[in-house]
Amino acid sequence: MKTLRLSVTPVVLSLFALVLSGLLWWAGTPARAAFAPTIAPIPVSGIVTGQPESVKFSGQAQVSSELVLDTSKFNLPPAVILTFDLSGVSGTGSSSGAKYVAGGNGTNVYRRLVSADTVEITFPFTRGTTMSVSSAGLASVRSGVVSFALSFDTNTGAITKGTASVAAPSFPN
Repeated sequence: MKTLRLSVTPVVLSLFALVLSGLLWWAGTPARAAFAPTIAPIPVSGIVTGQPESVKFSGQAQVSSELVLDTSKFNLPPAVILTFDLSGVSGTGSSSGAKYVAGGNGTNVYRRLVSADTVEITFPFTRGTTMSVSSAGLASVRSGVVSFALSFDTNTGAITKGTASVAAPSFPN
């Protein structure tokens, strides 16, 4: 005599799929209206102190700002996606006069849109004219912090003015 046995797995999977599709329908797609990014040149200067020598940085960062408006049912406040390009920033060693190059190009940050904001990003740098790990390995790569003070047009998300200062990172003891 054969016993008819129903497998529980297909029933559980079907129930899971039903619940998941209901949640996705309720939440909707996190839609957004994005606008063409605007690019602002921001002057950068400052010194990263440390060993084997302090490095004085200067140049211009290119900061892209893209306005994002939430069109989903959550109706989140306006925001901006900021993209930082430090390829126009370079350094000079205080004791050797050697050239240093900053990395971290293309760092993206999502921020709520306000009239003025300060954004800090950490960036790698190394001695030379290109950002690469030399034969000395990762030990030759150092890090700095650049702090951007930015003002925005709250209607368009465009950066209206900005400055940036470089410093050594401060790690807690």
